[in-house]
Amino acid sequence: MGKSRKQQQQRRGAGTRVDEYTDDDTLSTTTTSSSLDALSDISITPEVEEEHDDATKLESFIEALYQKRASIRDAGLKGLIEALTGGVLVEFTENNYETLSQRFINSVKIGASSEVAQAARALGLLAITVGAGDIAKQINAEASPHLEKVAKVGSSPAARASCLDAMAILAFVGATELEATESTMAVFWLIISHRANHFEDQKTGANTPSGTVKAAAISAWSLLLSTLDPKRVSSSQHVQMCLPVLSRLLKGDDLAVRTASGEAIALLYEVTNFLSFTAGAADDDDDGDSEDMGAVKESVRTSSEKPASSKSAMSVVGKALEAQEAHVMEQMKSLSVHAGGKGQPRKERAMQRSAFRELLATIEDGVAPEVSVKLPAGNVLSLHTWSDIIQLNVLRHFLGEGFQRHMQENTLLHEIFDFVPQVEKNTLSKKQKRMFLSPNSVMSKARTQVMNRRRSYSQAGNIGIYDVTEEQDE
Repeated sequence: MGKSRKQQQQRRGAGTRVDEYTDDDTLSTTTTSSSLDALSDISITPEVEEEHDDATKLESFIEALYQKRASIRDAGLKGLIEALTGGVLVEFTENNYETLSQRFINSVKIGASSEVAQAARALGLLAITVGAGDIAKQINAEASPHLEKVAKVGSSPAARASCLDAMAILAFVGATELEATESTMAVFWLIISHRANHFEDQKTGANTPSGTVKAAAISAWSLLLSTLDPKRVSSSQHVQMCLPVLSRLLKGDDLAVRTASGEAIALLYEVTNFLSFTAGAADDDDDGDSEDMGAVKESVRTSSEKPASSKSAMSVVGKALEAQEAHVMEQMKSLSVHAGGKGQPRKERAMQRSAFRELLATIEDGVAPEVSVKLPAGNVLSLHTWSDIIQLNVLRHFLGEGFQRHMQENTLLHEIFDFVPQVEKNTLSKKQKRMFLSPNSVMSKARTQVMNRRRSYSQAGNIGIYDVTEEQDE
């Protein structure tokens, strides 16, 4: 699983972003023991009936995926997506994952653009719900080839972007081997580096991507990059190979592409700066000769023993990289002051300037912005690295309105962000408020039944006492 890589430095940004969510339907709930006792007095409760109805609905949605009419399959996908975002249906997905994944893949293969986009999202939601493990690994292996085909040569930008998002989520959750993760990243990079011409179509085997598709590819690539070990990123020379392409994308007219490129650059710098930081800390620590740092030192020693010609070549590469880094810095500074893009609305220009000021702070000072997200029950999720921020942004975008519920109840997200939610007692959803608090609710009827039963017991007891008293008097 692509779990969160927790950096050890305690750095804080100057600015803090706070996101708030207030949808009552996503609040976690508990019921009191007295409520359960009252409900047990009713042979068949509306709650049980509603659960049965929900199970029937889910079955009908699955059945719809087998139909020949695209509109029926589309409705089934919408219903399942709503169910998977509205709750963490672990038991349902674990019991039906083979059927669900195969029907979703079938829709990706035969459906029109709308159906493909929804089926791709459903595959990602399925993986997020079942969590890391063999099931997610199997879904990733079976679905990725079909998603990749659409992502490369699909005619619909929306379907291509959705397939890219789903590939990223499936690899993030289900790719357990480094080779699988980097193979998926290579697909994303083909689309990111595409130069929008016919020759490039033939060279990469991918159609010219729109701004929406490129932005999705960059975000997907960054998500998987955030899971890699810093030493792997440095040894693979990601910065050297990727900076020129990302620098070119900073010049484009599409705001989403520019912002995603800036975040990818900030992540690259954060990872490499973290490696330098840990190496320096190891040098300062007398007991810091761990195996990992020993490998880093060995690579440095080996490079210093290379022939003069090799050193010369490395020097040339180093100077070229320094020049490229300086150019990128100037671009970031410019975008933090003057908004690029033609005909860009004022609000978007302000958002861009704010975003690039934060990105520039990471590159210049090594400080990521502090992001705090308010969640139900008084929970707050605080993030301090670009790795975590990028993972949050991708998952929040993918889950949509279901983000709160999953953040509160999904153990996979708890593991990713090292988050332990606090549960607020007696917090009820709208459905439960109708069930327990309204005059016609189950609880009100249960209380009425209990009170009537007590009255009948009391009356019966009184009659008995009077009878005995009368007998004694006689």
